[in-house]
Amino acid sequence: MVTKEEINGYFLEAIRLLKAEGYTQKAIVKAAGLSQNTITKIKTGQNNAGDETINKLCNAFKLNPDFFYRGSKQFKMEEKDQQPASASTLEPSTVINVLVADYTHQINRLEDELKKKEFEIAERLAEKNTHIAALERTIKDKEARIVDLERQLAAATTGDITRYPFKVGVAEEREQTKM
Repeated sequence: MVTKEEINGYFLEAIRLLKAEGYTQKAIVKAAGLSQNTITKIKTGQNNAGDETINKLCNAFKLNPDFFYRGSKQFKMEEKDQQPASASTLEPSTVINVLVADYTHQINRLEDELKKKEFEIAERLAEKNTHIAALERTIKDKEARIVDLERQLAAATTGDITRYPFKVGVAEEREQTKM
């Protein structure tokens, strides 16, 4: 008879072997109808792998219960024809659970990629907005300079020499060339 600690060890070994076969932990959890929390608690020793948990895992992946309870070296149940389990030999609910877990994983990956792209776009948009704000400040500065120059020109044409920024005589030369 194996102890609870040994059963936990076999359970964690089964998870490791399933991952080695290409299953993700999310797919394993989903196919077996377990929660991620259950596996975490077993890993940390907070819970033991109970009969129901082991049965769910065995049923979902056609595992040998003796692997868990008697320390058998045989991990998977033997098939009569020695062929690997295919989708047609698995229970429909198991196949559906594995497919749902796989699609969920793919959707989560795509959502992560989308969030990354959204972040990149937001960064670029912020850079563009900063550049636009700098250009707007430059335009306002230029407009203020134009207004100032127009005032100086108006002062020069009215004869107010104290506000006239050019040397005396330039305005008269301009007036003569206009005529």
